[in-house]
Order: sequence, then structure tokens, then C-alpha cells
Amino acid sequence: MIEIKDVLNLLGKELKDNTEQAKRFREFIVEDKWTSEQIKKWLDECINKSSGAHDPYNRAFQDLVVSLGRRLGFETIHGKYLGKSGEENYDGIWKRENGDTIVLEVKTSTWPIGSVSQLGDYLDQLAKKEDNKNAFGLYVIGKGNVQPLIEQILGSKYKDRMRLILYDDLMEIINLKEELEPVIGARQAIEKVQNLLLPVESINIGNIVRLIIEVATTKSTAVEEQVEEEIEGEVTDGEEEPWTKTELLSYLKDTTPYQRLLLAALVQVDKEPATSKQVTFLMNEITKRRPSEGIDKKITGKDIAGARAGLKMRRKPLKKEDIIESSWSRVERDYIYRIKGDYKQTVIDWVKGEKLWIKEEI
Repeated sequence: MIEIKDVLNLLGKELKDNTEQAKRFREFIVEDKWTSEQIKKWLDECINKSSGAHDPYNRAFQDLVVSLGRRLGFETIHGKYLGKSGEENYDGIWKRENGDTIVLEVKTSTWPIGSVSQLGDYLDQLAKKEDNKNAFGLYVIGKGNVQPLIEQILGSKYKDRMRLILYDDLMEIINLKEELEPVIGARQAIEKVQNLLLPVESINIGNIVRLIIEVATTKSTAVEEQVEEEIEGEVTDGEEEPWTKTELLSYLKDTTPYQRLLLAALVQVDKEPATSKQVTFLMNEITKRRPSEGIDKKITGKDIAGARAGLKMRRKPLKKEDIIESSWSRVERDYIYRIKGDYKQTVIDWVKGEKLWIKEEI
């Protein structure tokens, strides 16, 4: 395994502002080939070997943390290792598409940390310079007791504009984003994890509750998809047999409401294969137009996964092949689905017979 020590040795064992070594180091650590697990090991190494504010491991830690913003969907700007009077001395900046900006203060340890007014001054300068009222401060800490820093933030005029996070927890957010991405797509996953890092208006507790529920729901969807794939894996290709029309109609007869909606949506999409977003949209449209189905809540990707798992569990003892094809699309950044061609017309006829056909009504 490549260690940060090896990289620093190749660069002359030091990192300084405005040098070719710093430029090359930053280009190296953002290469797509590095996994989150590898980045975490590098961060751990920097924490374990750092001996002071100006040593190369401390500066490597700063660059690694700033670069993590890219994995969270932010535009990243590296700051300086060594601040100078009269200059912009932030450690890094993360920018969101909507203009929200996070100014980073990266520390391998909580000691020594001066007054939070230093980071506060950066926020004020940035807000004035760029006319940006949505500038927030974030301390990213390697180790140490963070309670004194928390109390200092709470006692300052910046208490609504500053937050802190341990680097371990920051890596957990990145892992969460990677778990959510295959289920809800990259854009939605990025939006949800970015919201975790930005200050939440906390007078209305409902805002926090909704954010927690959104993340919990989408993460559980990932679990449902994994269960679905495991069930599929238990049915080997050699055991699967095609359906006769009579067998398939009998199978469809016992479907649950969510399974009925899923099948109805899949045969009414405009383009195949359909993304999970397109399928959930159609399932919700059918629900609105067919209240007799008895579903009175908004359907999400979790419901697709649950319906898929249920269909597979029912066909497993029958040793029949799946009538739905599904896979993860790198192009769409989403799961895609379609009814297999051999069975599509049978499912269409069944959907129409069940009064679930709404294509002409949309």
C-alpha cells in the first residue's frame, strides 16, 4: 500500500505554499483511482505522524481534508499552509452549486487552537468580498477534546454560522454518500450529505427531523437493494425456467399493491429501460388515479426495492426466471428496470385487465 510517507519522500519531504510539490501532491490525492478506504488510511497516517503545525504530515492532512469536498460534490479551493498578515489565510473552501460556501479550518489536533474569531473574520471577509451571505465555517479536527472549542463557538457571535466535525465522522458522511448514490442517484445523494454539513435552522425542529428521516429512508433503500440482489443470487441460472402464459398470469394474480404498481409502471414508461426515478413517478401517478389500490403515501425507491424483493421471494420456490431486468447504470447514475420482452405483452394485458392502465390519462 502506498503511504503518505512515500509520497512526501518523492516530493522532498516537505510541502510549501505556491510550490510545484504542493501542486503535484494535490493533483495526486484527487485521482479517481483512490478509494475512500485509502484516503482514510492516509488521514490516519497523518494524524499518527504529525508532530506540529508546520510539519509535512500536518499540511498533507489539510490538503486531504480539503480535497474530500470533491467527493461530496463541492467545488474545492485549497488555501494556505502558513498564513500571512493582510492576506486570505483560510485552509480551504468548499462551494456548493447554489452559492453556499464553507470555509474550512483544518486541525490535526484541538491543541493549540486560538480564538474562533479568526475563522469568523474569514467568513466576514468572504461575505463582504463576494456579497455572499451564505458563508459558513467548519472546523475539521483530527483528534483531541473538542468540547472547549464547541463552547467557544456557542459563546461567539458566529454560533449560527460555525460547526465542527471530527475527520472520522467526515469520512462516515462520505461513506454514506457512496451508499446512497446507487439507490437515489449521485445528485440527490450529494444534496442530502451536503445538507448534513451546512447549518440547519434549528428553531423549527421539524427541519432536523425531516433531514434525519430522508437520510435514514434512503439508506434503508440501499439495504433493500442489497437484499434483493442476495435473493437473486440464490436462484442460479441453471435452476431458472421460463414462464408459460398461464403460469405467469397465476403468479401476477397474487401480487401485493406495491408489486402491482411496479409492474404497471414498468409497462407504461415512455423509454426503456426506465430509471428508478421514472418508475417511482409513474407509480405515484397510478396511485393518485387509482385510489382503490389503497396506498395513501408517496412512493419512493425503497418501495421499488421492497416490491422487487417480494416478487423474487415468491418466484424462488417456483424456480422461474425473473420477468424484470435491473441493473445499475453508470450513465444514468441510477438503477434501471424493464420487463423482459418475452413477457411484456402478457403483463400489459394483465395491467389493462386490472384497470391500472393510465398512459392516456397523463
